[in-house]
Amino acid sequence: MLDLSRCHELDWLRQLLADVRSAAPGVDPLIVGALARDLLLHYGHGLKIERGTADVDLALAVADWDQYAATREALLASGLFSAVRDAAHKLKHVKFGWVDLIPFGALERSDGTIAWPPDGDEVMTIIGYAEAASSAITVSLPRDQAARVVSLPMLAVLKVLAWHDRHRFTQGKDAVDLQLILRRYLEAGNLDRLYADFPHVITDDFAFERTSAWLLGRDARAALQQHSKRFDRVVDAMDTVIAPELDADGRLTLALQMTPGDPAAARELLVAFHAGLSGAAAP
Repeated sequence: MLDLSRCHELDWLRQLLADVRSAAPGVDPLIVGALARDLLLHYGHGLKIERGTADVDLALAVADWDQYAATREALLASGLFSAVRDAAHKLKHVKFGWVDLIPFGALERSDGTIAWPPDGDEVMTIIGYAEAASSAITVSLPRDQAARVVSLPMLAVLKVLAWHDRHRFTQGKDAVDLQLILRRYLEAGNLDRLYADFPHVITDDFAFERTSAWLLGRDARAALQQHSKRFDRVVDAMDTVIAPELDADGRLTLALQMTPGDPAAARELLVAFHAGLSGAAAP
């Protein structure tokens, strides 16, 4: 559990979640996306965030599209949320701005995607969301409100897959978030673990950020092994995205979006992350 109950600047999030739960009592939202990044890195560990966010991304486990539609309609009927034209997954809270509702669960198609609207043209990969929900951490918010938040290792998994879906039209925001998590994971409460559990990696050529990326990959692998019934399938989906990005002579599309001024350094982080995800020793 992460205790942010004294972070009064998060009172807005407490109220937003209270409004969601009041309007749709059966909903147990999972915070994902950039807000999860901020809660875990900035509020939880005091790390500076270079890219802000105006959206709250809430993942909802639903049985089918009818349940998703009923949840959305309940939020609209409360009068606290309004619809956004041409964006069925997006609502606007009367005070706190944009909220994206991401469904996952039984409506996932055989290829690990959903399509907006049902069977429409806007495709989103949701493989990994069930695992993110199963391995979520609880964050205490002000006034005895709690939130379920995706863990940093599973957020990295979701960011890789989201980047693959939308990097051509989102200005690399998923890549920027990914590089931040890769670089700063050790500083997010994992330094003591490094010295206690992995002292063998602290050698003369120890590289802090590369080791951070490796441990993140290792922890993502462990989370998937514990919480996924389709471990190989999720890892294969990750490999499909990452493997082409590991070739130093390749296009380095992801690395260039992660760190435009130094794609070689970004590629090294991806190599280390991939090694951890694959179960290999620290590079």
